[in-house]
Amino acid sequence: MKSQPCWKTLCHPKSKSTVLQQQFNKVGKVETGSVALPAIMRSGAGGPESFQMGSMPQAKQHITSGQMHRGHMPPLTSAQQALTGTINSSMQAVQAAQASLDDFDTLPPLGTDAASQAWRKNKMDESKHEIHSQVDAITAGTASMVNLTAGDPAETDYTAVGCAVTTISSNLTEMSKGVKLLAALMDDEGGNGQQLLGAAKNLACAVSDMLKTAQPANTEPRQNLLQAAGNVGQASGELLSHIGETDTDPQFQDMLMQLAKAVANAAAALVLRAKNVAQKTEDSAQQNRVIAAATQCALSTSQLVACTRVVAPTISSPVCQEQLIEAGKLVAKSVEGCVEASQGATNDEGLLKQVGVAATGVTQALNELLQHIKQYASGGHPIGRHGEATDRILDVTENIFSSMGDAGEMVRQARILAQATSDLVNAIKMDAEGESDLENSRKLLSAAKLLADATAKMVEAAKGAAANPDSEEQQQKLREAAEGLRMATNAAAQNAIKKRLVNKLENAAKQAAAAATQTIAAAQHAASSNRNQAAQQQLVQSCKVVAEQIPQLVQGVRGSQSQPDSPSAQLALISASQNFLQPGAKMVTASKATVPTISDQASAMQLSQCAKNLASALAELRTASQKAQEACGPLEIDNALSMVRDLEKDMKEAKSSAEEGKLKPLPGETLEKCSQDLGTSTKAVSSAIAQLLSEATQGNENYTGMAARDVAQALKSLASAARGVAATTGDSSARNAMLDCAGDVMDKSANLIEETKRAIAKPGDAESQQRLAQVAKAVSQALNRCVNCLPGQRDVDNAIRTVGEASKTLLADSFPSSGRSFQEVQAQLNEVAAGLNQSANEVVQASRGTTQDLARATSKFGQDFSNFLEAGVDMAGTSQSKEDQTQVVSNLKTISMSSSKLLLAAKALSTDPSSPNLKNQLAAAARAVTDSINQIITMCTQQAPGQKECDNALRELESVKGMLENPTEAVTELSYFDCIDSVMENSKVLGESMAGISHNAKNSNLPEFAHMQEALEESVQMMKEAVDDLGATLAEAASAAGAVGGMVDSINDSINKMEDTPALEPDGTFVDYQTTMVKTAKAIAVTVQEMVTKSNTNPDDLGGLANQLTNEFGNLANEAKYAAVTAENDEIGSHIKKQVGELGFSCTGLVTKAGALQCSPNDSFTKKELIESARKVSEKVSHVLASLQAGNRGTQACITAASAVSGIIADLDTTIMFATAGTLNRENAETFADHRECILKTAKALVEDTKLLVSGAGASQEKLAQAAQSSVSTITKLADVVKLGAASLGSEDPETQVVLINAVKDVAKALGNLISTTKAAAGKPHDDPSMLQLKNSAKVMVTNVTSLLKTVKAVEDEATKGTRALEATIEHIKQELAVFSSSDPPPKTTTPEEFIRMTKGITMATAKAVAAGNSCRQEDIIATANLSRRAIADMLHSCKEAAYHPEVSKDVQMRALRYGNECAAGYLGLLEHVLVIIQKPSHDLKQQLASYSKRVAGSVTELIQAAEAMKGTEWVDPEDPTVIAENELLGAAAAIEAAAKKLEQLRPRTKPKEADESLNFEEQILEAAKSIAAATSALVKAASAAQRELVAQGKVGAIPANAVDDGQWSQGLISAARMVAAATNNLCEAANSAVQGHASEEKLISSAKQVAASTAQLLVACKVKADQDSQTMKRLQVSTAAGNAVKRASDNLVKAAQKAAFDAQDDQAVVVKSKMVGGIAQIIAAQEEMLRKERELDEARKKLAMIRQQQYKFLPSELREDGQEQ
Repeated sequence: MKSQPCWKTLCHPKSKSTVLQQQFNKVGKVETGSVALPAIMRSGAGGPESFQMGSMPQAKQHITSGQMHRGHMPPLTSAQQALTGTINSSMQAVQAAQASLDDFDTLPPLGTDAASQAWRKNKMDESKHEIHSQVDAITAGTASMVNLTAGDPAETDYTAVGCAVTTISSNLTEMSKGVKLLAALMDDEGGNGQQLLGAAKNLACAVSDMLKTAQPANTEPRQNLLQAAGNVGQASGELLSHIGETDTDPQFQDMLMQLAKAVANAAAALVLRAKNVAQKTEDSAQQNRVIAAATQCALSTSQLVACTRVVAPTISSPVCQEQLIEAGKLVAKSVEGCVEASQGATNDEGLLKQVGVAATGVTQALNELLQHIKQYASGGHPIGRHGEATDRILDVTENIFSSMGDAGEMVRQARILAQATSDLVNAIKMDAEGESDLENSRKLLSAAKLLADATAKMVEAAKGAAANPDSEEQQQKLREAAEGLRMATNAAAQNAIKKRLVNKLENAAKQAAAAATQTIAAAQHAASSNRNQAAQQQLVQSCKVVAEQIPQLVQGVRGSQSQPDSPSAQLALISASQNFLQPGAKMVTASKATVPTISDQASAMQLSQCAKNLASALAELRTASQKAQEACGPLEIDNALSMVRDLEKDMKEAKSSAEEGKLKPLPGETLEKCSQDLGTSTKAVSSAIAQLLSEATQGNENYTGMAARDVAQALKSLASAARGVAATTGDSSARNAMLDCAGDVMDKSANLIEETKRAIAKPGDAESQQRLAQVAKAVSQALNRCVNCLPGQRDVDNAIRTVGEASKTLLADSFPSSGRSFQEVQAQLNEVAAGLNQSANEVVQASRGTTQDLARATSKFGQDFSNFLEAGVDMAGTSQSKEDQTQVVSNLKTISMSSSKLLLAAKALSTDPSSPNLKNQLAAAARAVTDSINQIITMCTQQAPGQKECDNALRELESVKGMLENPTEAVTELSYFDCIDSVMENSKVLGESMAGISHNAKNSNLPEFAHMQEALEESVQMMKEAVDDLGATLAEAASAAGAVGGMVDSINDSINKMEDTPALEPDGTFVDYQTTMVKTAKAIAVTVQEMVTKSNTNPDDLGGLANQLTNEFGNLANEAKYAAVTAENDEIGSHIKKQVGELGFSCTGLVTKAGALQCSPNDSFTKKELIESARKVSEKVSHVLASLQAGNRGTQACITAASAVSGIIADLDTTIMFATAGTLNRENAETFADHRECILKTAKALVEDTKLLVSGAGASQEKLAQAAQSSVSTITKLADVVKLGAASLGSEDPETQVVLINAVKDVAKALGNLISTTKAAAGKPHDDPSMLQLKNSAKVMVTNVTSLLKTVKAVEDEATKGTRALEATIEHIKQELAVFSSSDPPPKTTTPEEFIRMTKGITMATAKAVAAGNSCRQEDIIATANLSRRAIADMLHSCKEAAYHPEVSKDVQMRALRYGNECAAGYLGLLEHVLVIIQKPSHDLKQQLASYSKRVAGSVTELIQAAEAMKGTEWVDPEDPTVIAENELLGAAAAIEAAAKKLEQLRPRTKPKEADESLNFEEQILEAAKSIAAATSALVKAASAAQRELVAQGKVGAIPANAVDDGQWSQGLISAARMVAAATNNLCEAANSAVQGHASEEKLISSAKQVAASTAQLLVACKVKADQDSQTMKRLQVSTAAGNAVKRASDNLVKAAQKAAFDAQDDQAVVVKSKMVGGIAQIIAAQEEMLRKERELDEARKKLAMIRQQQYKFLPSELREDGQEQ
């Protein structure tokens, strides 16, 4: 029960606004206790007073608030207790951070060279950025706490509050580390680091104070929390000012506070008006409602003021803006509530008007505040004078491009465009007038003139389009004029546009870096409560990668802001942004995967929110970087060249510092790390240069610029690594060599970029290409020299030279014998072979270690190789034959080559140890050395059987020994479980082999083994399908509940994957992907429109539509990836991906708004936002379609044309239905002659269009587009005039009308097919198969047009119109037969039953044809022609669709197709014979009609038999209730058995359900229960069928004469089936209760027993009542077999449940109280419970006995023996 709201007015001295606070008191139940509570003694308010006679003292008033007796506070809920724990741990973390701020960090020794100074500056910038982002998070968290703790404590989301607290404490902890480093850097540069530490301490102290007041058990007034929150905001602002990061001017903050106070003042006025309403209201309930609403309004405004104070210093942060906007929404909602309450309380118009005016005042003040925030949200900078007009021009021109074909819309957009350009021209002129520099003024006026001229051209083109709305030429002119205007706008406002795009990118990069910092902090905080260490490790790894990228992004932002006009700084920012996207997306994915494994809810929510914010920031960053790239792209090459020249200077400065002894390593640099970085960057430089050469050869300046930028970035990494190697190397000569080589690389690379620039200017010039190749070769050589300067590399080179020198002895013509015996030489060879093999393994190990290890290992390998080669030459000299000697030398050469490859691989890996390919190459090289040694040893020991295998095995074991010593390296691609299986299999083989070694030592037999993984692969596939199903179910459930996070992630994933290179080669052309994308894009538009509709009518459906939109976009993005690859050029592909990406971002906004509206269906703000988002998505869809159209205008026109023709065909089908029904009436008194000429003229025009269409396939896209559009226009006109002509024939002659419309329908179908084949053949060579199809389609088109012309001429000729109709039908059937005979599968499949139904029309049509042949009447022939056309077409379609059904075998399919062909051919012969009879009637010809009809009838019979064969020999009626019963009962049996097996392994629930323990078992129970329910339902139907048969036979009466005689079986099998159904119902209820935790296993056991018993009774009833020869009874007997399976499964379930319950008894834990009194009470309670249970057991047994006795009386005699068991 809620107490009466109290009014409490607090006047703030500064704000002059009224703050009202509502107090809540929850009373749960009556409490008993003493009323003699201790009194509260207080001092007088004004101190001691004197009393005098004759005067009256003043009234004594003293108010004390905020104090109460703790004894009457309600107990804390579990959520409040959890929050208390979170706050306590957070306060400890805050205090620890505060204590750590006493001293700043100690800086490592730094040099004075440029690199050291740059490191210091960058570190300061990074620290400032991190501190700023962390302060943003602290203030946003504080504001969130203020918002979340408002209102009734019972309705507070304490988990969200805990998340805010966690965010504050984790960011404060991280901030303290950054502050200490920044203070040290500031102090080092002469700043005051102690002041910064003091400001950070003040913030920590303010946070600590606020957390104390936020304790759920705290009784202080809420005003204290608001005040403490305001202190946090003030301390945050002071800290930011100390680090120089105040990004909002004081005026903006002051205005923000004033606007917030204005809202509060307006709300105070509303409260006073509402108070007047409450005073005039007599109904106390309405009065209380008004007071509560007004109080809530006042509370929400005070909340807004407090929130504004908190976030004002950090208002640039989106999360802070979001909190302030959220507070504003709460105010708007409370104002609505106040107005509604006032309207319900009084009808006084005057009072309501006052309330309305006051509410309007609050709304206006609130809107001003929100607009002020949105202005800053645009990036902290107001849009410039040109910005709005420029944006509008660019947007409207896009709309004009996408509105091609709709002249009205294009003209409307042109008017808007003219106004926008007029505004821009005026703005430029004003700038020119105010410009002091005459040159600049002249440029501005020139740009304004160009813009005005382009506008005038566009206006003229718009007038032409308006005057001729059907003229495509005028529309094209308008489009071209709009393009010219767009180019003029870009030229006029280029600098302004670029500046705004770069500003947007700076803001987006800043927010992305901040969001990444927050996510890293959240990930670190969540580590302690993460149950899955593997997931945490993956998250940590992704965080490390992002943490390495953040500094570059911050440096890019700082550089761009400090040098706003520097192209180099802008391009560096763009590059850093694009490099940040991929690792950022991976961290988002890892974070979302980790969230479910975090046990602490607050930490999980924090990480989830941070990941969501980061995903949104990355989407903004991607869009902003793409747009900025387009604006700044042409400067890439010059900037790259400048950057490389600067790097060359840096290398020279580093060398000078080294010579002076001032070159010191930067913090974190070691020799090993820098060496690895140098190797990695060398590889990156080589790759980037290859890409640069490729793009330069193609001559694309834009892509060449991007490649040059990549080269410069890779060289920057190389220069940094080279400086690090030099700084950490002790040898001065090596140091100088490294810096010289690195400088040489920079010089050669700069030459390469200059040469590239020249080559781009002369594309295709052979001489420039040759020079380019020479310069690239020089760069490659310089890179190799640079790598060779690394420590350890020289030793490897020496070893390679040693191998080469030693191998020269193998070139001799003869090898003299050493004089030693074969055994001695062989023993020596074996010994040195073992040494070389060991050295090879040591080289492999050393390549992963230090440079010193590698130097030692390679030196030893070179020496061992020399020894081995010497022994090998001795063996060659000892060989007995020339052939053996040649083989030995050949093997020695192989070993020499393998050794060189090994050393080269080790050298490469030492410079790039993380490369998996190099690791594999090194391992392969080591194996090759071992194999080569084995080969020569084997050859030399062939005379000793068995020795060869043993030696080989030993060497193999020696080579894999290194793998076992270093098990962290992956050597295969097998998964963990695959490895386990492999180990098990190979262990078995190893055991058998070891036994075989001892047994078969003399035989030298090595067993073979094989791996069998089919079962494993099948299991994996089944698991994958199950997981996919589960994922789809979860997605549907989430969308239904308004949870859209997964959908947003899915869309973002689709966008990210679209940027990846396709894993598979495209299997279609651009046209194929274009066609699919157009369909999908249109589907998206339909879905969006449906969402707008549902937002007003049924918001609950939005979740499903959002899920559908997500899936559709995923398909679109996947197709876009392949469309971009197959596009005509990279520019088109890039444009398509860009437009699809922008559509995806719009979709995420729409999906988010849909989720928000689903949660708050009545929120008008969200509804407006959803509609606006839907409009944006629709607009982006049109842009996608426009980009596709630009990609291939001709084929796009074909797609559009084909769609239009399909619509025409559908319209003609509708007209045929009207004509057949006799309702196609003529208009006025017109005749067919009025339309004949027009039809003939239009048909001839269509023939000309056909020729253009065919020739357009090999011509340009423009001509193809014109031909397609022209043909559609003509066929539309033709269809219209033919419909008018058919109507003019009159509804009294429907058959002739149908003939005429069918003729034009054939033409339309042929045109649709021709357009499709033209689209497929476009751009193909003349010998391509698609060209042959095009020619065939053109022939069919001409044939059908000719047929139409003949039909038009004959339609009024009574003597020939029937003949003409029959000829047209014969031609149509031939064309249908050609389609039927093709190998193309049908678009859909159908059932054999549908096929059989369609064959019936053939029989009717045959009879009609025979009758027409006998009568020769034109009316009969026309009717036959129309009926035949429809019957044959339907039969052929259904035959092919049924034959291609997946369940139909190949043999049956071929049989059906053959007889379908024969049937159509036979019927065609019949019609051709009828045609002959009509032209030359004779008795003999009419006699032959019978034989033709018999042939058709035979084919129809064969067709029906083929359809029966499609059903299969075991086919049964799927609607047969007994079949359903059988299938369902067998399924139920399987489900119950599975549940029983699972139950044996699990334990019943003795504690609240855990998500990962009992879920599968419960699902099995529910599945079993559902299957049994379905089975028994079907069984009742089966019993009904049997019952009807029993009644018909008289064995059971329809109405029992005496119900007592037959008891519960009076209705036969139906009664038995109903008993099963009732028992199943009980089982369902028990299973449901067990799953929800409301019932015990005992109830489940009892229900399962009842199912088994009632099923058994049903089986008995079947046997007693059934007629064994009846077909129905035979089917029912099969069902009873399935019923027996159910009984067995139910029994197993009972046993398993009993076993689980029995096992659970052993697991019960009893907590025995240690105190004496408590222990005795425990014993008494247990005894009492035992006695009560025993009494209940006795009563239950008696009750069961009575029930069974009563039931036993009604059992029929034949059942009593079976039912004896009680």
